[in-house]
Amino acid sequence: MEKPVRITGNDKIRTFNEKVRNGIEHALNFMLGPESTAKIQVTPFEPFLMPIEAYINSYKKKSVLIKLLAENAFTGELYWFFEMKTALVLGGLLRMLAPASLVEKVNQGTFDASDQDAFGEVGNQLSGILDRAFRTLTNKNIHLRMDFDKKVYPDEKIKVESFLNREEYVVLLCSITIPNFGTEKLTLLLPRTLYEVLLNLEIELEGIQPKSILVYSWDPARSEKLQADMNSRYTKVISVDKPDELLNKLEVPNLTAIALDFKVLSFPLAHQYQILLKRFLANRSFMRIPLFLSWENNSAEGVAELQKMGFTGATTASLLTDFPKWAAAFTMDTSRKQ
Repeated sequence: MEKPVRITGNDKIRTFNEKVRNGIEHALNFMLGPESTAKIQVTPFEPFLMPIEAYINSYKKKSVLIKLLAENAFTGELYWFFEMKTALVLGGLLRMLAPASLVEKVNQGTFDASDQDAFGEVGNQLSGILDRAFRTLTNKNIHLRMDFDKKVYPDEKIKVESFLNREEYVVLLCSITIPNFGTEKLTLLLPRTLYEVLLNLEIELEGIQPKSILVYSWDPARSEKLQADMNSRYTKVISVDKPDELLNKLEVPNLTAIALDFKVLSFPLAHQYQILLKRFLANRSFMRIPLFLSWENNSAEGVAELQKMGFTGATTASLLTDFPKWAAAFTMDTSRKQ
């Protein structure tokens, strides 16, 4: 099992994480009411990458689990873990329990139906914060809705198999301090595909230098699919919007393969394709990197024509089906999802 590894921050990651943190802090303090001078404080997130198995096997503190279902542009699940004391206090504040009653509730540590309903509303508000953060930082239609089944973790019903996304997670750790009730941990788990590909938050890992793959495809959705399927702590798929932009990316660290995917090529080649391909042929650095060159209406005859020009990587194989297997020979990444 892969160990947790710290994510090195950058401006985009810090902006997203801080927007979420600020939203959480503001929403929670709203429940205290404007007359309160003592404010709930949430520390900045510490981001890590880890398999869900690593998190579940290492985190055993009694907590309340809130599941968020993502729909539309991304289908999957996100998870909040609130330590039990935090869940009880937040639910009690929402119910406006008297201070003495809230202290008694925390000391008892029971999570009854009233607590569950109140905390469910807390989770619903926080789901809305994440939903808005996703929408403001990406042009993707990502919609979140809460699925709170009132589970207390750890529980024999909450196993690794019950977590939907079989990939590594971005784990955002912070501390939440509630006046008069101390400090506890708050954890948000986001599937790496959602965080890195759809939110376009490029992950760099402390102590790990992944193999890089450059990809151009006529259909951006195809490039995103490769990123979602192939990105791991050891492999990084870098997408470009135009084919000639590949030439500007040849200095990326540990570049091991290139995919060039056209919609249509007809022979003899149209003038714009002749010019473009001659530019590639003239660039020695480009021609030294293993190349997978495909197009939608490809044929053995077309492949032969391109290979005569010098593009030995021209192929009738499919970008989405065959490229990941082909590229694995160069990245040697055994963690890639099949």
